[in-house]
Amino acid sequence: MRPRLATLAVLALSPALADAQAPRSLMPIDFVESAEFGWLRKPVLASRVLDDMTRPDTWKVTGTAKATFPTEPRLGDMRVLRVDMQLFEGTPAPNRARLPAVNIQRAVPNEDWSGYNRISLWVRPDFRGVPVLPLQIALRNDGAEKVPERYGREGTHYVTLTRDGWQQIVWEIEPLARDRVTRLEIGYFVNKMLADPGDRVAFELGRLELQKVAPDHHTGWSVAPGRLAFSHSGYQTGASKTAVASGLAATDFQLLRVDDAALGQTVLRAPLQAVRARNGEFQLLDFSSVETPGRYVLQAGDVVSRPFDIGGDVWKTSLWKTLNFFYGNRCGDHIPGVHGIDHLDWLAAHGDQRLTMSGGWHDAGDLSQGVINTGESTYAMFALAERLAARGDDPALVERLLEEARWGLDWVLRVRFAGGYRIGFGSHNYWSNNVVGDADDKVVEAKNNPNANYIASAAGAIAARVLKDRDPALAARSLRIAEDDWEHAIVGVEGPSTWHTPAFAASRMELAGIGITASVELFRATGKARYRDKAVELARVVTGSQQVARVGRDFPLAGFWYTGPDRDTLFHQFHRAADQAPVVALAQLVEAFPDHPEWMRWYAAIARHAEFQKRAATTTAPYGVLPAYVYRVADSAHVPASGDRYMATPDQYAAQARAGLPMGDGWYLRAFPVWFQRRGNYGVLLSQAKALSAASRLRGDSAGLDLAQRQAQWVVGRNPFAQSTMYGEGHDWAQQYSVSSADFVGSLPVGMQSRGVTDLPYWPSQNMYVYKEVWVHPSARWLWLMADLLPGAPATSTDSTPTPVATAAANGDVTIRWTLATEGTHRVALRTDNLTVDRPTRTVTVQAGRPVTVEWKGRVRDGSASWTAVVVPDGDASRRREVVAP
Repeated sequence: MRPRLATLAVLALSPALADAQAPRSLMPIDFVESAEFGWLRKPVLASRVLDDMTRPDTWKVTGTAKATFPTEPRLGDMRVLRVDMQLFEGTPAPNRARLPAVNIQRAVPNEDWSGYNRISLWVRPDFRGVPVLPLQIALRNDGAEKVPERYGREGTHYVTLTRDGWQQIVWEIEPLARDRVTRLEIGYFVNKMLADPGDRVAFELGRLELQKVAPDHHTGWSVAPGRLAFSHSGYQTGASKTAVASGLAATDFQLLRVDDAALGQTVLRAPLQAVRARNGEFQLLDFSSVETPGRYVLQAGDVVSRPFDIGGDVWKTSLWKTLNFFYGNRCGDHIPGVHGIDHLDWLAAHGDQRLTMSGGWHDAGDLSQGVINTGESTYAMFALAERLAARGDDPALVERLLEEARWGLDWVLRVRFAGGYRIGFGSHNYWSNNVVGDADDKVVEAKNNPNANYIASAAGAIAARVLKDRDPALAARSLRIAEDDWEHAIVGVEGPSTWHTPAFAASRMELAGIGITASVELFRATGKARYRDKAVELARVVTGSQQVARVGRDFPLAGFWYTGPDRDTLFHQFHRAADQAPVVALAQLVEAFPDHPEWMRWYAAIARHAEFQKRAATTTAPYGVLPAYVYRVADSAHVPASGDRYMATPDQYAAQARAGLPMGDGWYLRAFPVWFQRRGNYGVLLSQAKALSAASRLRGDSAGLDLAQRQAQWVVGRNPFAQSTMYGEGHDWAQQYSVSSADFVGSLPVGMQSRGVTDLPYWPSQNMYVYKEVWVHPSARWLWLMADLLPGAPATSTDSTPTPVATAAANGDVTIRWTLATEGTHRVALRTDNLTVDRPTRTVTVQAGRPVTVEWKGRVRDGSASWTAVVVPDGDASRRREVVAP
């Protein structure tokens, strides 16, 4: 039977979205602010010509390409190796990938390159028909330490070239073993299977040198020598403001205002604070007292920072840049300077039905796509737009968020089949020709996955609410499809049979949290009790999956998660993450159903996890970056001895777990996940930051929100390497792995990694997947996090109602006192978790000028766990006041 094709054009869009499709220019890249600009300015302390390109016999070339050694010199007297790629128009290349590819090898006779730490190469690309020309450079070492290592990540560096003309490429190899180098390789693949007439790809290589330079800092917690680790995006008024240094000779520092209002004016002079922490000795520059908006620099002796802002809107530029990244990654749209409408011949399939996959956003450094990342990105954009609009804040940004959100929503609503069948994830790594029926078509079979359906349902439900007045027809359609997705999600099976990739698998606890969000969103949109009831049911899975009692005699912790209520497997991620799911879900329940009998159980679980995060973050002082997870060495028994799971073995798992902070009794806390082939933790970190920000906003916890700010600051420069890792934001950002499209201002990589089995931060200059691969997942988390961090009132009331005061005795007795000064008769309730109190509800009459203190006597039920109490006056949970175990 011939497959039935659905329309292969992008679905007809509403007039507003059609207008939004008018091509806009991408944000320009300010190369002067990049790490590459700084690398090229480093003095060369020593150098050695590795190959002058005059001896063809020193090179081995394989693949679908022709290599020549022109005799005519370039750039003065430079000789070159020229590569002309063979392209294929009618049939694919005759290799496994079916893509034109070349590998160029320069043999090295077991040389010791330890005296050099940089490779320099001049390149001239010449291409048409593809957006970029990426070169892969690989170093191979056969000494005691092998390079590349077992995962093939170390020793490989990608350079993405987007323009013609000669360019110097440098790669610092300081972290790599190079005592017995056997080969240097340069590779390229054309990510276009079938060429168009006039396409061409060629490049020339010349002046290959080994060099010695002062290397960049790449490993450990200490700040790069002579640098200040600060937030390049700036510091929000009302938040703490600190920078970190290591080994400065100065004893004090200055904060200077450098904007037009006060050029070079010293605003603050203060001593450097010595900090002795678990991870070393540091110096802290604390300028939290400065609240005047403006542009500033820090100076300590002869060390001066780059400029940064203090103000209420310091995160706004990163939001515009993140939206620029999403726009650049649109699939199925004309992106000027990158591609035209694309991938119309990429098809989703279900039985004999076909739909074009074109649309939404390319997922990563390749060209993948799927509803899990596109749906979450869409949801985050609508959530941020809704929060900004509610504050009456920045209408232009609200409109831009809604425009991009609707681009994602169109894909979420369109690429689906009856019965709950969707594309959770579809891999793709080449540009196709948009012609259905030829060799470069790609087909992905749809699956009925509850995680994908819940995410799509949440995106459609929030869209229905946000767009209700703006576009009633689209809002109604979104709600209909969201309800249908939910029906399939609640009966769906999460497991290998419904996964498109194990990397997107959801544990029972995660799935319950994601399902709660979808259910609450649908309840808010429809008021139907069935959505409320399902959310409450799923909440029991989430709360039952939490570690309540403290574990670890030396550094006791509680409040982290297991994969389910059986609590036999600790919840961990190491790549894509949904750590925010349980906390965000419970926070939504707390706000939506303030009078529900299980309300206090939800609230206590949120508080317990947030306090866990705050305590755990003390172990990474002075950065305060959230540690990844609690581990047990015993859990290494769950790792297959065959090493099939991401090339892991039980011994390797145990070694990484032991590298964390020993908590006692076999428990360990790691700053970075236990991981193997896939490394990079922004998916984990920003998901956890969202959990903390959501909890802190709900609780009115300024300290928690301040800690959430520090997670964002870590990403944009307040880290040991003093680099912003958002491309185009701040200073010293480096090229990321984006080998199919281009470098886009606003991209975030998969994230910081750790070195080997250690728990030490590692950020080498080499550009390699997956840790430096661009990805919409952390970018979506960034947008969602900012919904809580941008200035605005927290969820709890900011009136003058005082905070309760608690005293606890060693025997478990607790006394809670709360003073009420508002005149009149009040009904005051104390809701508790793990605390039994006498007469939890009281009626109090307050006379003018005569405050009344209410006192509750209670007893802790389980001394191994924390307790939480919340005062709710007059039945109004929005005016609640919380007290937790001291």
